[in-house]
Amino acid sequence: MDLLHGSGVDLAVHLQAQCRDYESWFHLASMVADLHTAYFILFPVWFHLRREVGIKLIWVAVIGDWLNLVLKWVLSGERPYWWVHETPYYGSLQVPVLEQFPITCETGPGSPSGHAMGSAGVWYIMVTAVLSIAAEKNCSAVLTGLMRLVLWMVFWSVELLVCMSRVYMAAHFPHQVIIGVISGMIVAEIFSRVQWIYRASLKKYVYITLFLLSFAVGFYVLLKLLGVDLLWTLEKAKKWCVRSEWVHMDSTPFASLLRNMGTLFGLGLGLHSPLYTESKKGTSTTFRGGCIIASLVLLQLLDCLNFSSDNETWYYLLSFCKSTTAPLITTSLVPGFLAHLFRSKKCKKY
Repeated sequence: MDLLHGSGVDLAVHLQAQCRDYESWFHLASMVADLHTAYFILFPVWFHLRREVGIKLIWVAVIGDWLNLVLKWVLSGERPYWWVHETPYYGSLQVPVLEQFPITCETGPGSPSGHAMGSAGVWYIMVTAVLSIAAEKNCSAVLTGLMRLVLWMVFWSVELLVCMSRVYMAAHFPHQVIIGVISGMIVAEIFSRVQWIYRASLKKYVYITLFLLSFAVGFYVLLKLLGVDLLWTLEKAKKWCVRSEWVHMDSTPFASLLRNMGTLFGLGLGLHSPLYTESKKGTSTTFRGGCIIASLVLLQLLDCLNFSSDNETWYYLLSFCKSTTAPLITTSLVPGFLAHLFRSKKCKKY
């Protein structure tokens, strides 16, 4: 593994030296690849264009990130920005100098890459959704083939940029982002073949949320009883990050877990809300467009809520509530309010 890690550090040093002009693109790629983008931007757009795609996108993102957490605990991967300072690999040789950035100092284990895994799953869903829509429109074979070629080229270009970004930022080794991309595509392909998620009851949402949460917490407790410290990476991040304010609580394993569980629970609540049932009657382009715009605006306002990490219990609880509220806004609150507004206007006309 030292040889693999050493080669990865060499690549990161090379990228930082040769690709300085593309640094802004790498920052953008990491930001877009974060599942925060999927929850607060992509989901409201897709949900009101194609409900099934929006629902599938959330399931792939949540289950993929949950699996990523479990795999990180099992694989216990290093991260470049702390590995270079602690490894005996270089011996008497000079240790390579890796530059750090505000998004470098993530606190969880490094393998597989969550950004690469999440973006691969989400973009896989979006690409296959567009191709499915094209097939429904009975496009010509030439146009369909060209569209398939272009979309998959875009997919792989995005993933290449995300992978390069994570290596450039010294947050991951190359093999970790490759594992992430493959894992994300596998999760997306599995959920492309299941249908029960579109008709899952609220009880099933609650049970699945509790199961995923209990499994992760139980796994953590079991390994801790066996003497395995699953939060060993937090101390390394605090020790080797060049600026303490770059070590963010929202990148800790439990913050990620509760954020995803809140999102899945909120989706279940929203889909079984009376407001959602009433809003399904609105199918006009104006109604859908209004829902997308209003949802995006409200979600950006919600996203402005930041919580202090001084008290971890309250931080995790408030993060869970915030994550639960986000899909509720998109699935029920906004469309329910607009449906009532449109109905009131029609009544006034008559």
